[in-house]
Amino acid sequence: MDFHTIAIKYGTPVYIYDGNTILKNCRTVLETFDDLDLIPTFALKANSNPNIVRLINSTGFGADVVSKGELLASLKAGVPPFKIVWNGTGKKISDMEYFLSIGVGFINVDSFEEMDRWLEMMKHGNKSTIKFLVRVNPDVDAHTHPHISTGLKENKFGIDISEFDRFMSKFGDYISGIHVHIGSQITEVEPFVETYEQIISLLMKYDLEYFNLGGGWGIDYGDGKHLNLDEYKERVIPILKEFSGKFLLELGRFIVGNAGYLLLRVVEIKRKNRKTFIVVDGGMNLLLRPALYDAHHEITTIDGTGIHEVVDVVGPLCESGDFLGKDLEVELPKVGGLILVENCGAYGFSMSSNYNSLPKPPEVLILNGEDFLIRRRESDDEIFIHVVEMDSNLLKGKIGI
Repeated sequence: MDFHTIAIKYGTPVYIYDGNTILKNCRTVLETFDDLDLIPTFALKANSNPNIVRLINSTGFGADVVSKGELLASLKAGVPPFKIVWNGTGKKISDMEYFLSIGVGFINVDSFEEMDRWLEMMKHGNKSTIKFLVRVNPDVDAHTHPHISTGLKENKFGIDISEFDRFMSKFGDYISGIHVHIGSQITEVEPFVETYEQIISLLMKYDLEYFNLGGGWGIDYGDGKHLNLDEYKERVIPILKEFSGKFLLELGRFIVGNAGYLLLRVVEIKRKNRKTFIVVDGGMNLLLRPALYDAHHEITTIDGTGIHEVVDVVGPLCESGDFLGKDLEVELPKVGGLILVENCGAYGFSMSSNYNSLPKPPEVLILNGEDFLIRRRESDDEIFIHVVEMDSNLLKGKIGI
């Protein structure tokens, strides 16, 4: 991958995705479950660019969405509605009506109250072939960052496993299966084993048809920690084979995380109080994970000086939380040169913002050695495209003008 050519052609900052790595990751998932009846889906919260979704869909994946916007991105990418799963909390009535009209394949019901709303809607003529799965919270610790742990009883998601029998006594006639998702970036197999053993027994007790396994497969961010798929196949797959029904899977980070890069240009090298700061042209507005989760991303110098030093890599935003890496030993880059932040394919652009009124960068897909622009750079004017300008005459007399 020629990063200099990409920087010249598209400018910096720029997100870059390796399409061949994405396809390889999809094949790895399919091979892991080759003995099971699986409907794999891609979680668009990780990366919702329709071109990326279309590439993943070409391997047989459906889509896992948490909003109307992600649904529209999936449809734009050509994902058939019957392979779309709607997930998440706080589903609004207007969105529920829209999803019913589209006829998505599956809906993960998050609460008693939500199921009541669905039944009320269908009572008024909104009939549907949608399959409802109930999200069960098994109270299992995923051993991941607290912000992305979702399977403990104090987390907001799903119904407590202790309430499952009561849920089925009330809504059992409408439920086709169980959904469970205990967290993201899980690097140990044991939490999956503990969770799936509990859920399998519930599925068999009520003779349900579908088991949505959730996602959460952890990838290596440079610390050597990741989910061991050989151990997963050895310990988890035999448990799943006890269930004779169909499976769904919702993976995001595992599919695109290691396929993405953020290419940045060095604005200056600043030395202050025995500290060296590499200041680049993008920060937490483009990659929030380090500031939000204290997450580590490998940073590689493209245009180096040959000198290695411990540095902080920081962006141009006006707050101290604007960093991409702290106390990193890197080759000092040249001012005006390029650096590369790795493993940015998931939760990079999808969590980006216009903080400090900065425009969002373009996205470029590399496939079989050829580069494709899949999202153009936002212009400065487009940052304010939704602003409604008030008539200054309306303010006269109200603020002392």
